[in-house]
Amino acid sequence: MKRILLAFILVSFFIAPAFSQTTFSDETKKYIEYNDSVTVFKNALLIDGKGNDAKPHQSVIISNGKIKWMGDDATLQLPKGAKLIDLNGKALMPGLVMLHEHMYISAHDIGTRYLHLKQLPFTFPRLYLAAGATTIRTCGSIEPYSDLRIKKDIDLGLLPGPSMELTAPYIQGKSSNFPQMKENKTPEEAAAFVNYWADQGFTSFKAYMGVDKPILKAAIDAVHKRKLKITGHLDIVKYREAALLGMDNLEHGFMVSTDFAAGKKENEKPETGTAIKGLGNLDIQSDSVKQFIQFLIDKKTGITSSLAVFEGATSTQPLPVEDAVSAMSPDTRDFYLKRLVNTKSAKGITDYDKAFAKAAKMEKLLNDMGGLLTVGTDPTGNGGTLAGYGNWRAIELLVEADGFTPLQAIKIATQNGSVALGFDKSVGTIEIGKSADLLVIEGDPSKNISDIRKVQYVFKNGVGYNSKKLFDSVKGKVGFN
Repeated sequence: MKRILLAFILVSFFIAPAFSQTTFSDETKKYIEYNDSVTVFKNALLIDGKGNDAKPHQSVIISNGKIKWMGDDATLQLPKGAKLIDLNGKALMPGLVMLHEHMYISAHDIGTRYLHLKQLPFTFPRLYLAAGATTIRTCGSIEPYSDLRIKKDIDLGLLPGPSMELTAPYIQGKSSNFPQMKENKTPEEAAAFVNYWADQGFTSFKAYMGVDKPILKAAIDAVHKRKLKITGHLDIVKYREAALLGMDNLEHGFMVSTDFAAGKKENEKPETGTAIKGLGNLDIQSDSVKQFIQFLIDKKTGITSSLAVFEGATSTQPLPVEDAVSAMSPDTRDFYLKRLVNTKSAKGITDYDKAFAKAAKMEKLLNDMGGLLTVGTDPTGNGGTLAGYGNWRAIELLVEADGFTPLQAIKIATQNGSVALGFDKSVGTIEIGKSADLLVIEGDPSKNISDIRKVQYVFKNGVGYNSKKLFDSVKGKVGFN
């Protein structure tokens, strides 16, 4: 029976139309290593993204951008004319699904009252794809028409990059430190803001720090009326309050939660430093903390970890990765290295260090209690968290700081992300019928999570990109464009 089924599958390859209807530009073709009608991976260490143990000596057949068959090498029947790729024991895992990404980077002008953000339409899409992020959610736009154009050009094959779920410009409140954000002063204004950007093609929304409860409620109701989703980086509104209002997701793990800030008043910002101090002093095994997390779970409010960007404010952060620094333009590199020196000059364990450690363990607790934890990068902060390189660090910290196993961390960065986006029927795991979004890795990230940095090829919809070529194309340019 198995042989009959396999024969039927193989016949379907020959009657299917030729692979990839996308016409790639000459620029995109520079980075494509494989683009065949039928591709067969043999002798793979298969990591399926579902948390199962890695399986050696596995074969996977892809055709027309989809996974058509998978099984033991011994049962493989090679389709005629297929491109055979013998992985020689290299890992094959799903493409990353990362949920707190941007097309911009921090570009603060020190000494001014404003915080500035710089759009990077050329370098960031390449870095995301090079690192293995085949699907991203942009999680907040500062140049919305640029984001729409980037997505369009990638989808048309004009530029290399990941599949993008676009988040609209930030839903900010009555005042903002960022001049690139609109200030919404009334609930009615916030609802109109949501409807306008939904009409422009944005499919998710993000509330920001300055929103109060009336404005947030209006935004949530408007988003849900459009059958879309809303996440948030909050401050004036507590996590518990947001979940009660119907918030779909909350960003930055628990690092920006103000639920434990001493003296916090409703619809007002907490006193400076009280949220971090309160988080650092928490007994996370207490009944009150567990009840707080259970409340979020019961309300189906997901949490996105973004520890990589917050690590940049700890006194114990590691030295910068040489490849990431060499990718930066001179001004971006100087900005980052100056801030790094200032942070690492702190003596002893800081309140921020304590909060970082507690927030990481709370992410693990949420996951263990049945909540949906996803992961993202947020390439902002001190300027050292770049697209691509920051994706890797965010996943490593799920193991190093949270205490997940490598396989659990991979699941969070693949399957969980696809579930949160509602894309779990098409991406996030290696299964028959799903999109052929696959990473070839020269190592075993199921045992050593840092092997996730050893990406050799990134297959997106069955087209294989050379990771090194993509990285090389942006050296010294991150910050220019």
